[in-house]
Amino acid sequence: MEKRPSLDLSKIRNIGFAAHIDAGKTTTTERVLFYSKKIHRIGEVDEGSATTDWMEQEKERGITIVSAAVTTFWKGHQLNIIDTPGHVDFTAEVERALRVLDGLIVIFDASAGVEPQSETIWHQAERYGIPRLIFFNKMDKLAASYENSLKSVKSRLTAKAVLFQLPIGQESSFRGVIDLVGKKKYVWSEEDLTGENYLEEEIEFDDLLLSLYEDIVYRVAEYDEDILDEYSEHGFVDVKRLKKAIRKAVIKGDIFPVFMGAAKRNMGIQPLMDAIVDYLPSPLDLPPVSGKDPRTGERVERKRDINEPFSAVIFKIQVDKHAGVLSYMRVYSGKVRVNEKVLNTRTMKGERLTRLYEMHANRKHPIYEARAGEIVGVVGIKDVKTGDTLSDPKAPIVFEGMHFPEPVVSKYIEPKYARDLDKLDEILKALEIEDPTFKVKKDKETGQIIMTGMGELHLEIVEERLKRDFGIEVRTGKPQVSYRETITKEVHVKEVFDREVSGGREYGIALLNLRPLERGKGIVVDSDRINMEPEDREQLVKIIYESLTFGPLLGYPVTDIEIEVVSLGGEGTTPLGNELAIRMGIERGLKEGKPVLLEPYLFVEILAPQEFVGNVIGDLTSRGGEVEEVVPVSEYVSNIRAYVPLRKMMGYAVSLRSLTQGRGNFWMKVAYFEKVKEKITKI
Repeated sequence: MEKRPSLDLSKIRNIGFAAHIDAGKTTTTERVLFYSKKIHRIGEVDEGSATTDWMEQEKERGITIVSAAVTTFWKGHQLNIIDTPGHVDFTAEVERALRVLDGLIVIFDASAGVEPQSETIWHQAERYGIPRLIFFNKMDKLAASYENSLKSVKSRLTAKAVLFQLPIGQESSFRGVIDLVGKKKYVWSEEDLTGENYLEEEIEFDDLLLSLYEDIVYRVAEYDEDILDEYSEHGFVDVKRLKKAIRKAVIKGDIFPVFMGAAKRNMGIQPLMDAIVDYLPSPLDLPPVSGKDPRTGERVERKRDINEPFSAVIFKIQVDKHAGVLSYMRVYSGKVRVNEKVLNTRTMKGERLTRLYEMHANRKHPIYEARAGEIVGVVGIKDVKTGDTLSDPKAPIVFEGMHFPEPVVSKYIEPKYARDLDKLDEILKALEIEDPTFKVKKDKETGQIIMTGMGELHLEIVEERLKRDFGIEVRTGKPQVSYRETITKEVHVKEVFDREVSGGREYGIALLNLRPLERGKGIVVDSDRINMEPEDREQLVKIIYESLTFGPLLGYPVTDIEIEVVSLGGEGTTPLGNELAIRMGIERGLKEGKPVLLEPYLFVEILAPQEFVGNVIGDLTSRGGEVEEVVPVSEYVSNIRAYVPLRKMMGYAVSLRSLTQGRGNFWMKVAYFEKVKEKITKI
């Protein structure tokens, strides 16, 4: 391993590209890698040659399934890039990428504006407070309109979106962009097939350009009190000074600059790369990271500095049949070297990092040290989960974990050949560790293995991986809805456990209150009345959650419930006795609480040609759906938004093709769970 260059944190950008499916994330990422000389030939998604779409399934389907990390350099700055999926079934991949990114480029199809998944991503980024740039891609496409796209961004996402560029030409005549901040125009030639060379010229502003320039100046004036004076006196602001103020406003989240281009035709990418360097934050621009000391529970901070104690978050886990478990790690503070021991603050066990890698999609370059601000691959952690914090054993810290949606579509799965049963079991457990939205359990009555994921495509990809990556032929059932159960009546339970277990007497007493909660509230555990050590309380919560994985009606997980532990134990009780008293008390309380079955409802958005809108609405109504609104996107196409039970939407893609002569498109996500209106006895 060669010696790595010294690290200037001010010149690092940890960024991601995110968007709705087919908006051009991977295509844009590929051009960024090409223009920064990381790759020497532009790969294409359609041809299966894009750098970050390395899985066979990604190449075949032309979509991104897993997020991929790459590192490149532009104008003296290190860009650590994560290309994320756009399909709703792989939202977890976006969530865990956003957890560790410092900046995000949200890409929109200029002919469609805000699409459903881009809206979801925007709100995810909002939750993490990530500074963002906006890129209107496909400006060369029929019906491309920066005006309509900007309107949809402002109405559905944020009024803080501000034009930093205007197009030169539109649709098939698109040739370049006008840069408002630099007072320049960039024009690409059709004859240059790579887009590396372009014309750069200074321009004079007309009234429209001047008004847009003024908008930028006034929006960022509070970040430099002399900007308005300079503008009033000279009619312009020094570019360096203006960019400095813009940068502060972007990092603060007060402005979202809008850029545009046509990635497929290699136009508009270099100015976007400049904007990443100019406006998105380095680790030093962000406040210290905050967490808890696992020993005391007190809040502690780490400066994003190489001289601080080591701390990092594991944000992604990848199972490889050759390399074993590869974990992706964002280092927030300090540094760590190969074979150094670190503390996993979830397990409170030491782990030795046997190998470190700089990642380039699926290719790994060995390094001997990982430093604050970097995103690297790591091998050697034996017990690891997504969201784990690693730290210096002498200065432990736990950062906030990640939140993932619950999977809602299930299939039974079995090996084609009995000899593969143990191997299948082992691989499914590994995939469950890799993907927080993939769950596996055994049906208590039939013994069948049930796998649950975010959608039909999600489970199809798992099946393909089992065959291709691990050599296991499998049989599966039809996709089924994963229901939930809850109670409708408050119950007070006193459970006493007193019997012989494995030759010894176990005795326990638990007094519990079980209360129904509003839809979407999940599980709430209240153990404040009990005086116990933090680790004992953690174990108590774990027991309660485990007890709610199997409901009293059909064995589905229980949700929207509060469990209050009023008292636990007493004189003569044993730990196991108390645990069994809790489990039995919850089981009895669920039965007495008038349990009901809940089913997932989907929020569905359908783009359909105007002449087929009536057919689509009629079909949704017949499926028990409620149409919320129909919004015209253009004179030819409308957006239909509705809520429909998931069990009525299995295989909907085929139906929609039939209803719209193959011209309709749709997207859906789980919106909420509601009481099942029809009698269901067996799922």
